[in-house]
Formats: sequence, C-alpha cells, structure tokens
Amino acid sequence: MNKLLLTAALALALVPNAHGQAAAASSGPLGDLKVSGDFDYESQYVFRGKKITNSAFQPSVDFTKSVADGTLKAYVWTSQPIGRAGTGSVGPNQTNEIDIGAYWDHAVPGVDNLTGEVGGQLYWYPDVGGNTLKGSGNPGLSRTFEFHVGAMYDTTSLWASKINLNPTVMWYHDVILDSNTFTAAINYSWDLSDSVLKGLSLNPTATLGWTGIGRSFGDVNTAGVGNWKNSYTFWELDLELDYVLSSDTTLYLAGHYAGNNDGSSGGFAKTNPQAPGSDNSVWLGLGVKWNM
Repeated sequence: MNKLLLTAALALALVPNAHGQAAAASSGPLGDLKVSGDFDYESQYVFRGKKITNSAFQPSVDFTKSVADGTLKAYVWTSQPIGRAGTGSVGPNQTNEIDIGAYWDHAVPGVDNLTGEVGGQLYWYPDVGGNTLKGSGNPGLSRTFEFHVGAMYDTTSLWASKINLNPTVMWYHDVILDSNTFTAAINYSWDLSDSVLKGLSLNPTATLGWTGIGRSFGDVNTAGVGNWKNSYTFWELDLELDYVLSSDTTLYLAGHYAGNNDGSSGGFAKTNPQAPGSDNSVWLGLGVKWNM
C-alpha cells in the first residue's frame, strides 16, 4: 500500500511541475518546450526479453525541445513493483527502478527521411544501496549507465498508399556491465477512425535484439576467477490500441510477448547457466498518455 501511494504521489507531483514549466516556457527562451508523459500499469516488467519483476506501475514524464535543428528529449521513468518478487529482480526482493535519460534526434544530411539519434540513460535502483557491483554479499547493482546511437527511417513517402512503416536500429553500450546491445525494430500505426471509431488506432511493433555482457556482476570482479559473461538473443512483439480522448489525453491498452534464447551461454568463461529471467513472457499493459 505504501508503494502504491508513493507511485500515485509521484505521478501527481510530476504533472503540476511540468505544467508550471510549460507555462513559464511559453514566453521565455524555452518557448517551444513540450511536456508529456504517461501513467502505465504492466502485469509484468520485461526488459530485453527477460522478466525483471511482476506487476508494476510505471509513470513517466518527458520534456521535448528543438535544439540545433534537431529535437532534444529528456525523461524520467520509474517502475514501482507490486506484490511478490519477480524471477529476475535486481536484488533479493522486487526493487524500484528510476531511469533518467536524454537523447537528441537530427535528420541525417543528404538522406531523405533518415533520422539519427544519440543519447544516454542512467538506470538507478534506489532500494539496493550504493553498489556498482554485485556479489560478495551485495544485494545487487544500484545503478548502471548506458549510452546509445541509432537511426530511424520513415518509409511513408516510398508507398503509394502512404504506409507508415518505421524501421529503427540501435546500439547501446553499458559502461558498468561492459555490455553491447543491438536492436532492430519496425512499427506501424493503423488509423481506425474511419472504419471503426474516431480517435482509435492500432500500433504493432516487432523487435529483435542481441546483447553481449562482459561484466554481469558489475564494474568490479569480486569472484576472483574472472568476470561473469553472458550473451543471448531476445525478441518482443507489442500490439497497442490507442484511443484519443482529447488533444492532450490518450487511453491505451497493449498486449506483449517477449522471449530469449539464453540457456547455457552465461557464466565464467561461458560455462554456467543463465542468470534468472523467464524464457518467454506474455503480459498486458494499460494506461493514459498526456501532453501539455
């Protein structure tokens, strides 16, 4: 109950603060600042094909501004688990997570419809403590930092019927885990306003990825026999149904499926079984998106 109240208070606190910043920005140097976010419930929390916790509330707030002919976005996102521990929780119990990040998008010169992106994000687990290593009695990693680069291509102009397929490729590097992750995704937005209900859209996404982790226990080797390494392929399918209530509010319901092939690829010198995490996960999400 305390965790639920904390999550609700956090979500409510974000909105008025964002509104105040947006109002102040309308007549100042941040005149084109846009603020948005969502309040989301997920029946599982799955990250890169592996279950992290069971059900969780996941509110977020985003700030978007034009910078150097591109778009700069900063965000704060949190996962507040509910109930018993998940199979792949970071610590001995389900842990809260707070992600803080920023990225910049810019059109790639000389290539129509291609956008490049660079950014970084901090993954912080405040319940764990101050460790950037795992093992030797430590409950788990308290934080990691990752940067990424990638590209997105809008195919709308290539199709006579204006099909809006949007392929995306990304490379992520975590400096604490010494990991490299590559993802390729494609998404589509299908407007159902004319055929079903005004304001309704269906948005499928498919993602395929691979990750190689050099230090699964963090930035310090505490085992004395080499760092724990791991690598695996993961995949995810998402199907989201959006309903626009107004110009600044959208309701959504989503179904998800994810999995990985991480069997015996992990461990010291790639000999020991995988770290905890479901091989396959199916879950639901629902929430509200807002902007101002």
